[in-house]
Amino acid sequence: MTERRTEIRTRLNITGIILADEHRTMPCIVSDRSASGIRVTLPCADELPDAFILTVDETGEALVCRAAWRKSDQIGCTADALMTAWLAQPALRRQPAWTKAT
Repeated sequence: MTERRTEIRTRLNITGIILADEHRTMPCIVSDRSASGIRVTLPCADELPDAFILTVDETGEALVCRAAWRKSDQIGCTADALMTAWLAQPALRRQPAWTKAT
């Protein structure tokens, strides 16, 4: 089989959660990733909408994804936007005086 990808992909086996809409979440496995795409494995890929949010447990990333292709148990998608800044930021609130060690 001829490789058609222009970018190197990294094989992964890490868990994630897909937020399909405001009422449905689905556990999944992030199977591989490249600079422009992600392959996700889950039992019901054909039930996903064309756009969804994927959170990756290991990295704390939240990606807004668009479906590029589908199989019954896999979906290939592109990440439209990366929303990790707010996940990595420490709380900006000041600590109350009573919680500070003396």
